[in-house]
Amino acid sequence: PSGAYTTRLLDGLKARGVHATFFLCNYRIQAYPQLLSRYGAEGHEVANHSATHATLTACSPAALAAEMDNTSRTIEAATGLRPTLLRPPGGAYNQTVLDALEARGMCCVLWSVDPQDWRLRNREKIREAGLSTVGDGDIVLLHDMSNASVDAALDIIDTLQARGYRFVTVSELAALRGVPLAAGGVYRGF
Repeated sequence: PSGAYTTRLLDGLKARGVHATFFLCNYRIQAYPQLLSRYGAEGHEVANHSATHATLTACSPAALAAEMDNTSRTIEAATGLRPTLLRPPGGAYNQTVLDALEARGMCCVLWSVDPQDWRLRNREKIREAGLSTVGDGDIVLLHDMSNASVDAALDIIDTLQARGYRFVTVSELAALRGVPLAAGGVYRGF
């Protein structure tokens, strides 16, 4: 969560009838706790993105456990649901990370489309990058970190809805495709 940007994004998703999966860092949840209840209430999926946005492949076993467990506990305490999905910061994972996820009944979710909104910070460039390669079953990675990111996300949604696309959470997409999400598995799209 990022305060006003998240609020604008959630308002835009609600107006469009769109559900998404939000991968959250614990330190951001602590900064904006009031937003956590809104995700589930509006039909979004809440998932783990680590506690501090650390590179998980560089963590000691104890630090890796803390990165995963602290965020999962915070989410579960607020929503009543323990996350089953984790998106590692930067997409960095290795067998140690996958083993830790498997032990927690979680899987690794990556993306198939990255408009690089975190880097471009330009609404039109993000929009173009998002629409240039997107297809059925893709997982699109976007952030609620700037006006450009939020505006581009809503533009992408509007364009794809006009083309007949429907937006669902990662878990819903997997279920629609008949793909069981296996603990320790890695998913980039369906």
